[in-house]
Amino acid sequence: MSKLNIRGNKAVANPQGQVIFHVQDTHTLIQAAGYLKHVRGSKNAELVYFRGESELYPTLPPTAFRGISSHRGASNAIGRIHNAIEHFSRPLKSTGGYAHEALLQHYGLKTTWIDLVDNIWVALWFACHKARSVGPCGEYTHFERRSPRTDPTGKAYVLLVAADAVASDKKHPGLYVGPRTELIDLRIAAPSVFVRPHAQHGLLMRRKGNAVQRPTDYGDQIRGILEIDLADALEWLGNSTALSTHSLFPPPSYDHGYGNLLTVGFQGARNVGCISHIGA
Repeated sequence: MSKLNIRGNKAVANPQGQVIFHVQDTHTLIQAAGYLKHVRGSKNAELVYFRGESELYPTLPPTAFRGISSHRGASNAIGRIHNAIEHFSRPLKSTGGYAHEALLQHYGLKTTWIDLVDNIWVALWFACHKARSVGPCGEYTHFERRSPRTDPTGKAYVLLVAADAVASDKKHPGLYVGPRTELIDLRIAAPSVFVRPHAQHGLLMRRKGNAVQRPTDYGDQIRGILEIDLADALEWLGNSTALSTHSLFPPPSYDHGYGNLLTVGFQGARNVGCISHIGA
């Protein structure tokens, strides 16, 4: 990413050592987003996907490991996830067990996976919105469109996140495994009754662990960061209904898999999450 130079714009490193490329127009956005996809993918070394963020953080932990760094804390978090998954055996009966945790992450549980997308515009949408949650386990969620007038950073960010999981697992459709990472494409691994993964062009990635512990921070998989002025990002997105909360988070009347998950009545908790009720 540090070698990228488009229309006079160059990538620079911030004080934390993160490589950031400032984007000023849509053509540069597409070219910059595709640069590492080509460079890394053509060598069959790793695949690069996108993650929208409203601000930059020094680390990239999955939701299950946020605030956790010890082996014991990580083990306890994994135990909570496995206990939670058992509540959803009925609505997940048509989905392979290898995809259960990732699928539940997509619908609100806190797991060892992180959400990625392979559509730059969906990533930019997430960078331009902030999730607000209320309730005992944060079960009621809505997304607020950020405003350049009041936002403290005035920037939108798209992380370029790599996965070396390029070899498909023939026994587990949609699962890809590499030396360091696992990647799952829920559009393949789960039936289309679950609409949200398709709407978001969604995938999930996690770092592989060893016999002792799974890594709690996936930040070393970030290959670069695109920075866009928030006002520009909002203008590029416009007001298309294809990029709205209603479209990206289809309600249960359209997403029947989501509706089935809600019928379980899983109460959840702050440290394990729950199936979120998304306000559209």
